[in-house]
Amino acid sequence: MIGQLRPVGLRCAHHVNPLGVAPERVRLSWVLDATGTGQRQSAYQVQVMPDAGYAEEAGFSGASLCWDTGRVPAAGSTDIPYAGDPLVRGHRYQWRVRVWDEHGTASEWSAPGGFEVELDSADGWRARWIRPVGQRHRPPAEPVLPDRVTHALRPVPYLRRAFTVAGDVASARLYVTALGLYEARLNGSKVGDAVLAPGWTDYSRRIPYQTYDVSGLLRPGENVLAALLADGWYCGFVGFDAKRAGAHYGTAPELLAQLAITMADGSEQWISTGEAWQANTGAVRHADLLMGEYQDLSLEPSGWDCPGFDAAGWPEVECRDRDATPLVADPGPRVRVTQELRPASIRPTSSGQHIADFGQNLTGWLRIQVSGPAGRRIRVRHGEVLAADGSLYTENLRSARQVDEYVTAGGQEVLEPRFTVHGFRYAEISGYSGDPDLTDITARVVHSDIEAAGSFTSSEPWLDQLVGAIDWGQRGNFISVPTDCPQRDERLGWMADAQIFARTACYNRDVAAFFGKWLDDVADAQLPSGAFTDIAPRLYMSQVGAPAWGDAGVIVPWTVYKMYGDRGILQRAYPSMSAWMEYLARGNAGFLRERYLGNNYNDWLAPGDDATPHQLLATAYWAYDAALMTEMAKAVGRDEDSDAYRELTGKIRAAAAGAFVAGDGRIVSGTQTAYVLGLHMGLVPEELRDRAAAHLVEAIRAAGWHLTTGFVGVGYLLPVLAAAGHTDVAYRLLAQESRPSWRYMLNNGATTIWERWDGWTAEHGFQSPEMNSFNHYSLGSVGEWIYRFVVGIDQEPDTAGFSSPLLRPHPGGTLTTARGSYRSVRGTISAGWERSGDQFSYRVELPPNVAARVHIPSAGPEQMRDRNGGGPIAIEDFPGAAGTREAVFAVGSGLHEFRGPAMTPTPRSFREEPHA
Repeated sequence: MIGQLRPVGLRCAHHVNPLGVAPERVRLSWVLDATGTGQRQSAYQVQVMPDAGYAEEAGFSGASLCWDTGRVPAAGSTDIPYAGDPLVRGHRYQWRVRVWDEHGTASEWSAPGGFEVELDSADGWRARWIRPVGQRHRPPAEPVLPDRVTHALRPVPYLRRAFTVAGDVASARLYVTALGLYEARLNGSKVGDAVLAPGWTDYSRRIPYQTYDVSGLLRPGENVLAALLADGWYCGFVGFDAKRAGAHYGTAPELLAQLAITMADGSEQWISTGEAWQANTGAVRHADLLMGEYQDLSLEPSGWDCPGFDAAGWPEVECRDRDATPLVADPGPRVRVTQELRPASIRPTSSGQHIADFGQNLTGWLRIQVSGPAGRRIRVRHGEVLAADGSLYTENLRSARQVDEYVTAGGQEVLEPRFTVHGFRYAEISGYSGDPDLTDITARVVHSDIEAAGSFTSSEPWLDQLVGAIDWGQRGNFISVPTDCPQRDERLGWMADAQIFARTACYNRDVAAFFGKWLDDVADAQLPSGAFTDIAPRLYMSQVGAPAWGDAGVIVPWTVYKMYGDRGILQRAYPSMSAWMEYLARGNAGFLRERYLGNNYNDWLAPGDDATPHQLLATAYWAYDAALMTEMAKAVGRDEDSDAYRELTGKIRAAAAGAFVAGDGRIVSGTQTAYVLGLHMGLVPEELRDRAAAHLVEAIRAAGWHLTTGFVGVGYLLPVLAAAGHTDVAYRLLAQESRPSWRYMLNNGATTIWERWDGWTAEHGFQSPEMNSFNHYSLGSVGEWIYRFVVGIDQEPDTAGFSSPLLRPHPGGTLTTARGSYRSVRGTISAGWERSGDQFSYRVELPPNVAARVHIPSAGPEQMRDRNGGGPIAIEDFPGAAGTREAVFAVGSGLHEFRGPAMTPTPRSFREEPHA
């Protein structure tokens, strides 16, 4: 008998059918579809077999299986580590799963999933690194702006090799990477849809490569494999250090590629980079991530990447053997064009340019359609905002140019860069003949292809706008690594930004693979002392990580584990996390973190004076690290380590309480951030927590009901307030319209989150252009609170991967409705509430194989009922508001709706004085 449960959505290493995954990262997962409600998985069976042994008509057979789990009694459908015969490097595998429901009824086998194992870094590569001969000394590009920057830019190499395929092709794989950026081409077509490949790592530690199925691009007879090659992060401009503005990893880009062809008769043919390749230049006269791209389309060698092209005059290439630097299958999502936007408006300027407004601050570039004579020069400048006179404001770019320029070849043409990326809402276009139509110009949105995971809507348009701005800021800064900003001469993987935003990032989008890749960069950047750094990937100036910056090396792995249940992340990160903890302990024997503070940024960009004591902030983060290590060590089976970290946590907290917390619950300095960190990270003894929370509220009242937190404190502020019974104050801060606040940004045109609370003010205009990004996600870490507390989608303590969701909404403020969803690794969890008069309803939908507890605050929790008339299983105190109680329900998968009396509509803090 076939059960109603059905396994679908098969993934390996958080990807669907990945073409390249390290053997130790092969961890399998699936979600369940069901025709009924309340159904649970009681067991599963996974089978894996080599692709060579799989045939559609024969399917899986016992003789060819390399792993058969048999029937495993378990409810889990995520994070299943492969435990079969050793996987062969470079080979392809198929896998399938079936499950049993709670009645012991088996499902059908799933449709097969697949994965390919990464090549052996030493023996799996036949290719050699290539670049044009004398590339280090090639002449500079024609200077668009005759200065030292453009003198450093060089034409993009065009590389090609012609070869013959004798017969029909059964399958073909292209393995390719670059020191720099590449665009691979085969017989005139671009290979794949990735851009800015292979991405950013510390290229001295590991080099990622991509694998493409190119079976459909080959033909019998002559073929041409080709590539363009740009500087990218490897040797282009990156960062803000004027003494070393670029070339952080090398001086010139190189290409490494091999094409593996399997013929219909089973024979193989390999085409690899080496002496047989040729190189020249073409239309792309320079390309740089920060400075922009310059193309002279009249110089494009027509058909250069196609069969039949005469390359007799093309020079040979320079080759070198590979060294011992590991070549790894890229574990992260590829950077892609994910959306296209038309301008909201285009207006002419008095000086003859046109300014296009896309209505949204974004990251990417423009595609422009033109028609006209040859030799016309079209220039595009990009900026986030406009100056007071309506001109493009670019002072905050510092030394970054964000300029793309084209010389037309004549006729109908499409202008689009390949190897740069810009942060902008506005584009100033010079040299366009006539007035461009809205359909002539397209903004192409570019970022790592992280799928949307969360959704949110409410009765307040400004709150929906805030959630959208947070998400757009994440998209614009998650480009191979989590950067701080996408426009100026920085764009670095700052660690504190990532850790404070990490849980918001997970609710917004599926970032499991993205963070998995970046945590490799974090480990690669770790110093021999055990210190994490401020930024990852490493640059030459990487230093000891400051408090809240270096601690990301512990906090982000924990966050990814909590959100996705991925123990593989913890196992890979454990050695580096342990080294960090040993490093901190060596320098701070008294359990106060007074040494090894690095640059000690403290609560970065807190409004006014940052008066939070540096040692308090540092010690709070050390205590937090130790508490998280206690949980993570337990999760990976290191019980002795867990006990040791628990003891360390207690010692740090005791020392911190003695040094910073008074007997009445006051914390030294009295800043909001001091109270927030003291409460969130456990420095305040249990018996003083209520008083400390009251002092936090008093500090907020003293600031005119404004927040005064910077990067470090902002993400924990509203969760701490709500958890301490002050949800009303959290809503008041959220709704605040005067500066500093989120709504002040929105009311002044923000479509992404600003770097500074005062990036622009009505009184003073723009902040200092030395540091004033209008797309900087850190202060958007309030998104976590919106999902966890407003909508109520959370999980039980001491669980991970939403194996036990906790649905506990915190209604408040002026909201009458709030709805949201989160696509967890177990399926989509949806929740939404409505408050109408004195009545409250809460609607929840859970995926198959998931059970949850639902807690609903109410003035009469005994009267709360589900839609079938059932009452609560318990009545408990509601932590979100003192004096309020909540009805508790236990539910399984499917749709559930609860109705009853609303909670008291006017919380105490709002009665005390008018809203500021």
